[in-house]
Amino acid sequence: MKGLSFGLVIGCMLGAPAFAQMEVTCGDYSLMDNAKQMETIAALESEAGEMAGGEALTADAIHEKLAAECKDKVDVLIIDVIKG
Repeated sequence: MKGLSFGLVIGCMLGAPAFAQMEVTCGDYSLMDNAKQMETIAALESEAGEMAGGEALTADAIHEKLAAECKDKVDVLIIDVIKG
């Protein structure tokens, strides 16, 4: 039983970074330096591949989409921009 509980805790810890990326707004993204933007895009790339059911967006496509659609949408979550 302890092994199962430990496994669940570890699983939750590993899933936390991906969940945290979903809470980033366009305003947050625009304030990031280039290195942090690339790190965020890499995380989004893996998230978007899982959400799209196999149709993976490339990092360049994600960057272009965020650059185009986040200009006037400061409070919109970037994951919503990628989804829609």
